[in-house]
Amino acid sequence: AGPEGRFCPAAVYEFVKNDDGSDRLVINAQNCVHCKTCDIKDPTQNIVWVTPEGGGPNYSRM
Repeated sequence: AGPEGRFCPAAVYEFVKNDDGSDRLVINAQNCVHCKTCDIKDPTQNIVWVTPEGGGPNYSRM
């Protein structure tokens, strides 16, 4: 399992076991809260976060 399964606060990245016992990454995009933690914390920079159409949420206290 990779680090993205630990640092995402919305559980977008989930590792599930395949039949052979290996881990498979499942992306639950519907859980995303557009916080950009994945883009900031990914040590290998494999995740590229793109602003959704319409700009995404406007958090007033951030």
